[in-house]
Amino acid sequence: MNKIFASAALVTVLAAPAAFAVQPTAIPDTGKLTKAPVGSAVEIRAKDQFGNEYQNIFQVAEDGSLEFVHQLPESN
Repeated sequence: MNKIFASAALVTVLAAPAAFAVQPTAIPDTGKLTKAPVGSAVEIRAKDQFGNEYQNIFQVAEDGSLEFVHQLPESN
């Protein structure tokens, strides 16, 4: 019984940080690009549901899709 409780507690402790990690917000649906060079950076500005503005940085993948790289909040 104690082993089960200890295992459950360990799983909870290890999973908790992921649940509370900072998650990017205001990431738009980007679709695919046809003329941008592979590996180039693309900047898209967007607002979240509260009106906060964010600068989203993406990198063009080989198939033309945009892979999320980084997000910066815009200062007012």
